[in-house]
Amino acid sequence: MRKTRRTSRVAESVRDALVEVLRFDLKDVTLGMASITEVEVSPDLHLARVYVSGLNEDEARHAVDALQQRRGRIRSFLGKRIRLRYTPELDFRYDDTAARAGRIEALLKENPPSNES
Repeated sequence: MRKTRRTSRVAESVRDALVEVLRFDLKDVTLGMASITEVEVSPDLHLARVYVSGLNEDEARHAVDALQQRRGRIRSFLGKRIRLRYTPELDFRYDDTAARAGRIEALLKENPPSNES
């Protein structure tokens, strides 16, 4: 999705509101230690992609599934917390950035770069 100043500000406010919704409104122990890492909003502000990560991959993927099932209720809580004309549809996705960074780091430890000039 294309980033503009407006979509970045809206994405940040949606992220902050979602954190509050998960913390205070949605009391679900099946979510575990999942955290929202990033939110991307479409240019028309009708869709928000929410990236979720966790302590381990299985827990985070389970949390994403649980959030996808409850996205209507979460959207309702979100609408009460943010002031937008239209509350965006939510699409929860697993954020594998930390896992990819760990794999790259492991590969670099196995094969350190040579210092040839």
